Amino acid sequence: GYYDAGDHVKFGFPMAFTTTMLAWGLVDFAEGHDAAGQTDYALEAVKWATDFFLKAYTDTTEFYGQVG
Repeated sequence: GYYDAGDHVKFGFPMAFTTTMLAWGLVDFAEGHDAAGQTDYALEAVKWATDFFLKAYTDTTEFYGQVG
């Protein structure tokens, strides 16, 4: 998930932006997501991305910001 530009690279900044906007949308438009039945899917997507970022932070001074 979250590949950029149709290739096999995951870029940290675009993924962080996408995750932030999705999470922000969940906060600001919770009723709309609930009405559409999409809340669980959106929460799952946010969790996947945040888990990815946590795993990319492998040491106190080491973070993998691009994979592929």
